[in-house]
Amino acid sequence: MFHDILFLLLGLTLLVIGANWVTDGSVAVARRFNVSNLIIGLTVVAIGSTMPDIVVCVESAMSHKSTIALGEVIGANIFDLLLVVGLMAIVRPFKVSRLMRGQDLPILLIASASLWIAGDTILFDNTGHNIVTRSAGLMLIIIFIFYMWFMILSSRGEKNLAPESDSGVTQTETHVSSADNSDGGIAHAHSYKAGLTAIVREYDKFKGRQWFSWLLIVVGLGALVVGGNWVVSGASGLAVRIGMSQAMVALTVVAIGNALPDLVTSLTASLKGACSLALGNIVGSCIINALLTIGLSSIVIPLDGDTIGFVDFFTLVGASALIWVFPLISRQKMLGRTAGVVLCLLYVAYMVFTIVRG
Repeated sequence: MFHDILFLLLGLTLLVIGANWVTDGSVAVARRFNVSNLIIGLTVVAIGSTMPDIVVCVESAMSHKSTIALGEVIGANIFDLLLVVGLMAIVRPFKVSRLMRGQDLPILLIASASLWIAGDTILFDNTGHNIVTRSAGLMLIIIFIFYMWFMILSSRGEKNLAPESDSGVTQTETHVSSADNSDGGIAHAHSYKAGLTAIVREYDKFKGRQWFSWLLIVVGLGALVVGGNWVVSGASGLAVRIGMSQAMVALTVVAIGNALPDLVTSLTASLKGACSLALGNIVGSCIINALLTIGLSSIVIPLDGDTIGFVDFFTLVGASALIWVFPLISRQKMLGRTAGVVLCLLYVAYMVFTIVRG
């Protein structure tokens, strides 16, 4: 058992490190081709932040352990939407921007509902067990392409998106709380992160060397591949040794392990008054997970749902709906401490149900 836990922990660590290196290297390369922060943020940074989930899911599918793929995405999204957002609201209640309420959160609900329709074939197709087929995965990929196209078109006109200086570096020197005051959403959060990455890399003595950027990408991809393999091996081995289903390990251990960086960074952002940026990052990552990650994995091989069922999908869609509804019914359009407590309690209840179900 110790061997499996060690592989799982080392794999999760490699996934985080590899994703950061791939993102840093890709941002540096994209900047040399004069790609705007908006495009970098919505593509390189957005997908890079979900790279650990994508790698674990694709690796699970290729290893014929597809239950881990589906469970990891659902578990990670539920963890982010209920526990992380809930703790953010408890630590520091914050106003949800008009753009987030009117565009990003409805898209999140659509993405979660699409995953439910694609994955809960017992409910929607009267099959004997839940499975995400290749055709359903293709549907999710198509929705993701339309989502990216819509986000790029709609965000180009937003003047509040992290302005760029003449030098090509985003003006992120301003205090993070001032950046959070704009009425931005997912695109603003990812564009800001793209600029912040560029600022950080200004202090790297190798920043001007193209070979170093490509080296980061190659080594990062290698870390992702190895880390994904170790996570899948450790999770499946742990499930066998302690008598848990692969779905339960994926929904709990793997999902929480991959989502812990989101928890740390989001709470840190909340303490610094950058809650909207953190929320935009979480919402964007959950959308990409539901559409791109599951779509790619199910095209590799149809994803067996095993014990993942109605309660899991309903919790995911319900969480997506709640973080949209709470600000709508609030007079000040805020996610307050009461809403945060409700979200956290719902996560605890879901975890209890998952553990009891086994």
